[in-house]
Formats: sequence, C-alpha cells, structure tokens
Amino acid sequence: MRTPLLIATLCLSFSIVPAYAGKLDNLERESTKSSSKSKKSSSSSNSTSGKTSLGDDIQSEIAAGIAEILIEATVNVVGFSAIAVAAGGAMSYDRYMRFEPKVIDDSQLDYENDEEDDKSKVFQDLFRTTGDPLVPMLRASSQWLYSSNDINAQLNRIEAGYGFLGISYSQNILNENGDELTLANTLIHYRMSFGNDFSWDFAYGRGKMNGKQKHDGSVFAMPIRLRFHPDWHFEYYPVWSSYNGGSLSEHQFSFNYHYKYIGANFGYKTWSAGTASVDGFFTGLYLSF
Repeated sequence: MRTPLLIATLCLSFSIVPAYAGKLDNLERESTKSSSKSKKSSSSSNSTSGKTSLGDDIQSEIAAGIAEILIEATVNVVGFSAIAVAAGGAMSYDRYMRFEPKVIDDSQLDYENDEEDDKSKVFQDLFRTTGDPLVPMLRASSQWLYSSNDINAQLNRIEAGYGFLGISYSQNILNENGDELTLANTLIHYRMSFGNDFSWDFAYGRGKMNGKQKHDGSVFAMPIRLRFHPDWHFEYYPVWSSYNGGSLSEHQFSFNYHYKYIGANFGYKTWSAGTASVDGFFTGLYLSF
C-alpha cells in the first residue's frame, strides 16, 4: 500500500513545482534567482582580524586620504551631472517650442572678428519637426526577432510624451517550441536633448514577467538616440529589471530609417540573466508623430 501512496505523492509534487527546460525557462529561472547566497562565506573571515601594527596605521591614513579625494571628485561629478541633466531636460522642452529652424538676420549678430564668408551662414536654434523620432510626441513600433534554437519574438512598444516628460509601454513576447515568455514594462521617462540630433532618457517603472510563473519587479532604462543623417538615426535601448532579488538585462541596438511619419529599422537584441541568454536579429516598422 505504501508504494502507490509514494508514487501519488511524487506525481503531486512534480505537478506543483514548475518544470524548467529550454532557453526561455532557463532565462526565467536565472532572472528570478536571488544573488544574496554568495555573501555567507565572506562574513566569517571578517571576525579573524588580529593585532594592529604601524603599517596598518599608515595604510589606513593613505586609504582615508584617497577616500577624501574620491568623495570630492564624486561631489564635483554629481554636481556637473545634475546641471547637465537639468539642461538636457530644458533643451527637450525648448525643442517642442519651435517646429522649424530660427533664422537670425545678419543685422542681429556681432561679427567683430568673423570673416565675410561666415556672415552668409544660417543660424539654427533648438527645434523639433513634426514626427521627429528622437523625442516623439507619439511613437508606436513593432519588430519581429529571429533567433537560433527555434526561438522567435514579437517586440512591441508605444511611447507618448511632451517636452522632457514621457511614458512608455513595451511588450516582448518570446516563443520557443510552444513555450512562451512575456516581458512587459511600463516606464516614466525623463527625456533629455543635447542639440537637435541627440537624445538620452532616464526611465523608471514596473515590469511583469509571465512564463512558468508570474513575477513583478522594478525596471530602469536609458534609451539613447543619435541622428547621423537627416533620414537615419541609431538607437541603443538598455533595460535592467529586478525580479525577486534576481536581475535581467536587455540590450537593443538598431539603425532606423525615417521618412515623414513612418520608419523602418533593423538591429540586434539580447536578454541575459546569470548563465542564461537569448539573442537575435530583428526588423520592423514604426510610426512617429
């Protein structure tokens, strides 16, 4: 009588615990694995400190001096960074205030030391043409990703904003031989512009992962866009997510061709967590207003 009971118990336990197999399952497992387990071994070594010596005192003084220099440098860098971040947001707002270049008449400029040829230049201020994809008022995109090992993905994102503030929702649906892993992020963007051809966002929000199980976590992203031709721009879109103490990183690179309100892109994307990773090339379309 005990053998059938044991078999039934094992079957019930395997039905409750999710089974992980394949790259997507490994990615989900690694993304939700806490990294705090490796800290136990280092705690015992700190309790074995012995007698102090003159050499230890000298080392501590040197360390204190280096720490003071590093703190001062950090304060200066943070101060400069805060000014740059504020200026970048202000530039994004200024770009929305004008839809075409501002032409300054020669009579309004001071050419004390300029050459005569320079007087014929057209001077442009910050502006944003309608449909500009770098700091979009509304942008919707969809891409199709193809990877090895029978993995494919649908990448969807919609972004809306005005000036230096924006909001986005993205959904990545990965499939592997019938298994599906969905990653969805809702982010608030602080959008910075440095001139008319470079943008950089700080974005923070919440993410959801649906696979064998459902997980919620926090997400931080820093999309960067650089226009190197009137019709072409490069985009780098890194995303870092934290689920149950684990971490998942995404890196997306793409070249984008834009014409009026529509664009096409192609690029490469990777998801990685611990020892698991999924990557592939994608192509798609987008609308920008």
